[in-house]
Amino acid sequence: MKKFFLIMALVLTLVFILSACGGNDMPSTPQPTPDLTPDIDTDTTPPPTAEPQPPGDVSSIKVVYSRISWRENMFETVKIQSVDELQDFYENLKAIDINSLDDDLVWRFTDGHYDDEFFTSHFLVLITTSENSGSNRHELTSIEENNGVLTIHIDRLLPYIGTMDMAGWLIIIELSNDYSINETNVIFNDVQLED
Repeated sequence: MKKFFLIMALVLTLVFILSACGGNDMPSTPQPTPDLTPDIDTDTTPPPTAEPQPPGDVSSIKVVYSRISWRENMFETVKIQSVDELQDFYENLKAIDINSLDDDLVWRFTDGHYDDEFFTSHFLVLITTSENSGSNRHELTSIEENNGVLTIHIDRLLPYIGTMDMAGWLIIIELSNDYSINETNVIFNDVQLED
């Protein structure tokens, strides 16, 4: 008789647990399939001009967004003014992240895309950052220069449904040497996307 009550108690406990965990009032809608397109936007903006941009205007600024491996405390902003500085940055990144660097990113760093001629009239701002979801993306919205301080505004595009993986990003911004900066600030603005 004790076995019967023990079995009944276990069955009732199991039913209670399943009913408490299994029910929700959300309508059953199909889940979106994951985006399997490459995690890099390449050559989507026209090349930078030799003229400084009007305050806030980013329409002609070239920006590359490249996904890299996530690691803790990875936010960094670096101003690159020469091939040697770029190669130092690349070697440090490669030492940490060799398995996730895509071909386009390797090409930009190693095959002369950014050469001495480029650095006579331009410099790079490289931003490494991390995201708590691999679904999050970024978009440069404005750049302002004020008394030698460059302020970069970037939207974090947050989808309604995201993945649960961590992601690192390298954002490469090509700017004219007409900007005279001593300091760089990056401001991220969260933008919640509709489903």
